[in-house]
Amino acid sequence: MASTSAADMQNLEGKTLRFHFTDGPMKAKAYDHTFHHDGTVEWGPEGGDSTKNGNAAIARIGDGVFVASYLSDHGYTLTTTFNLGTGELVSFASNGKEWSRHDGTVELID
Repeated sequence: MASTSAADMQNLEGKTLRFHFTDGPMKAKAYDHTFHHDGTVEWGPEGGDSTKNGNAAIARIGDGVFVASYLSDHGYTLTTTFNLGTGELVSFASNGKEWSRHDGTVELID
């Protein structure tokens, strides 16, 4: 896991995070996410092409602890809580018909 400074842990807007899922339907997959101040997120497979969606936000809820959420163009909402200090991540995905939990790790890429 990358080292994070106090400034990085205060504001993650514009920084790239890698979500690596260790269980659930996305097991063994990793996705890069960059949340922007304008309410958009760019996301896609690790090192691959990204998609930009609106209706996104990221917020600090404690020391190194954040919650992020967005609605994809495919109708899925992903809500993720993570701790940069421990690298732990828990996500919930739903589309109004299906719901799933995804555990994993998070890494600050840049």
